[in-house]
Amino acid sequence: MRHITKFAWMLSIGLFFAGCTKDSSVEEEIVSAQSTSPDLYGRYRGTFVRTGLDTAEVRFFFKNDGTYDGSSSSPRYPYICAGTFSENGKTLIVEDTCSWTADFDWTLIFDGTWNISHESDIKVRIWRTNGDITDEYVLTKLVK
Repeated sequence: MRHITKFAWMLSIGLFFAGCTKDSSVEEEIVSAQSTSPDLYGRYRGTFVRTGLDTAEVRFFFKNDGTYDGSSSSPRYPYICAGTFSENGKTLIVEDTCSWTADFDWTLIFDGTWNISHESDIKVRIWRTNGDITDEYVLTKLVK
């Protein structure tokens, strides 16, 4: 009789848990919050080149809060400062938040809409084309 009571108790607990369902809305919120650009977060080093011009070394730090900062080894080529970013599929939208003077080519500012391709877990290509000119960043994630 005691074995039957234990069995009935365990069967009741098993049926209770089998009837429970996950709250998928919480799981979806976590996934959507992470889908902004989970592969882009981190520190990067790489190169920038504009069609027909020199190559410059660049550094970026894309933060989990959707902000970034960066720098270039060459003065005024390209202009990288700080701002916000979001990734939507194969598009990277960047909003530079720095103040600039008017005495240079503003198309060299890291700002606006870019194409993005994650070549691997640590390689990223960011580029845009305007007519015959392509600006391209090829970045490698710095891994500790």
